Amino acid sequence: MRRTLATILAADVAQYSSHMEEHETSTLFHLVELRSRMDPLIAKYNGRIANTAGDSIIAVFESPVEAVEAAIEIQEAHKAYNAGVKERERLFYRIGINIGDVTIQQNGDVLGGGVNIAARLESVAVPGGICVSENVYEQVDRKLPTTLTKLGEQYVKNLEKPIKVYAIGPTSNSFGHALQTFLIRTVKRPSMQLTIVSLALVATMLSGYLLLNIRTPDWATRGDEQGQFNGLTKQEILAKFDLVTTGHFQNSDYYIIRYWGGLTMDVLEELADALGGHVVTINSAAENMYLFDLSLQQPGHWMVQDISDGSKQVSGPMIGLVQTPGSVEPGQGWHWLDGETVTFTNWKQGGPENSKGHQNLAQFRANGMTPVPYWDDIDDCQDSVIIEVPASAAVN
Repeated sequence: MRRTLATILAADVAQYSSHMEEHETSTLFHLVELRSRMDPLIAKYNGRIANTAGDSIIAVFESPVEAVEAAIEIQEAHKAYNAGVKERERLFYRIGINIGDVTIQQNGDVLGGGVNIAARLESVAVPGGICVSENVYEQVDRKLPTTLTKLGEQYVKNLEKPIKVYAIGPTSNSFGHALQTFLIRTVKRPSMQLTIVSLALVATMLSGYLLLNIRTPDWATRGDEQGQFNGLTKQEILAKFDLVTTGHFQNSDYYIIRYWGGLTMDVLEELADALGGHVVTINSAAENMYLFDLSLQQPGHWMVQDISDGSKQVSGPMIGLVQTPGSVEPGQGWHWLDGETVTFTNWKQGGPENSKGHQNLAQFRANGMTPVPYWDDIDDCQDSVIIEVPASAAVN
């Protein structure tokens, strides 16, 4: 074994288990096709595939620039392939890239913290997207014709400190190359009239390009449209969200769903009902600890938020505990949305506190910057929610 500093690319298929459950034969076929496009591109940019397991791969590069170039071209190739695939069968790889210390095993596999962070970055990425760590961002910023958007700090399992994450849009960047070439050729032409007309055209195209590439992505702005889940299957509902963590405890299935704060409580109830369940009720310390651990299995359900006084607040997923309007503050009138009797609570010390005068919802909340399995009262829907579905009521 030997240690080295390397750029690690981690990739796997979003919701792969669900695809295998729904249509195994076509999933395996499409997986082979996607890999046949991915593997040569990794080699093209001087990368080496080190570890594989099912749909997942770990590749190692010496250059972070080449790793990002490979990732962008892989996603473009996969997008082109998926254009000819039935929508429900489309597989989308998520890619995470990190620079870190790794141990190279005798069989060529790589292990270590650098690999773990790359894998967690991958799980933060949207399907068809790319996320990179801050150390990668520093190496590739302004060296590639692409836009990197800061997603902020993300807490991930087994790491005490959050990691800073940057996203590269899943859309092709070929237009950027074309625009750059067009502009250079235009300004060299002798005719002033043509130059003026061309510059006006370039300005129009550039405005459109920026609008398409810096706007908030569709998956982060679904809004609060009621009825949007009507008639959809479980797979179609979950496909609307970029991060879903599933688990099973005693007689219920659980879905922790990240929705980036774009839904109201009414729509969250519709979402839960469409999945055959309700916003979670927690009735024991064991269930509470199970859900806390589940929320940390994938990075992205605990978010670091900037507070107006300059401090930071770490928030976890919402639960189905709400306060009846007009109740005596801060501790009276709390009840479960589905009507279950409140037999267990796990408020943080001093909570609920109703510090803003209108905090009538509840979520997991960190102690300072460290996620803990305690609850706090909040005033608005946050970024993730836990849905509980009794096993006998699960929808297809």
